[in-house]
Amino acid sequence: MAYPYQTQGFTLDNSGRRIVVDPVTRIEGHMRCEVNIDSNNVITNAVSTGTMWRGLEVILKGRDPRDAWAFVERICGVCTGTHALTSIRAVENALGIAIPDNANCIRNMMQATLHVHDHLVHFYHLHALDWVDVVAALKADPHQTSAIAQSLSAWPLSSPGYFRDLQNRLKRFIESGQLGPFRNGYWGHPAMKLPPEANLLAVAHYLEALDFQNELVKIQTGFGGKNPHPNWLVGGVPCAINLDETGAVGAVNMERLNLVRARG
Repeated sequence: MAYPYQTQGFTLDNSGRRIVVDPVTRIEGHMRCEVNIDSNNVITNAVSTGTMWRGLEVILKGRDPRDAWAFVERICGVCTGTHALTSIRAVENALGIAIPDNANCIRNMMQATLHVHDHLVHFYHLHALDWVDVVAALKADPHQTSAIAQSLSAWPLSSPGYFRDLQNRLKRFIESGQLGPFRNGYWGHPAMKLPPEANLLAVAHYLEALDFQNELVKIQTGFGGKNPHPNWLVGGVPCAINLDETGAVGAVNMERLNLVRARG
């Protein structure tokens, strides 16, 4: 017997075609979508539900609590660090551990950076291209795209020449067939409503945001040793601020110190 699925006023049943996508991996598996489709392949009803439990607790059974952060952190490469910090704080609360003030400041800086980084990644790299026709950007007028960009902000990368160069770069991608992250999109679909100039501007922002990512993760790298999945430690942080440190971490520290000096 088929029972209807009731939620928030919608009813899904098995009387017609029913499609279930679970998990929706585009958003890392936190969602389940179900739809009813009629004989004309038109969706007649749809329900989406959040599925927040992913079984991390089961993975941690029988393990050393001090190692929990290393396992839960690796469930996701986007929100990297959040699960680790949460598990570490849970262990510290359970054991009554008070961490040094400086360690708490470093943790907060790492988490705040991740928060900004997460918004950037979600909007530009996980979400924005659902609304952007990348191939249609080849039809854009670089001068009109520049006018749109300059009407929005004083961002320096907004000249007609900049968008023309980007358009040529995008054309080489498409003609070579090596689309990379732009592969398998619904290019040309009538649901894509943006004009070509807006599409070109959005593609430019998508690519620029990749460079922003590279800057933002330097703080995670400086304190946590790497990104994604920086190192953490129950009771404190794994590394102290050391301006004389060699390698990538030292270079980042010196760059930031020189920036502060220049502005001072």
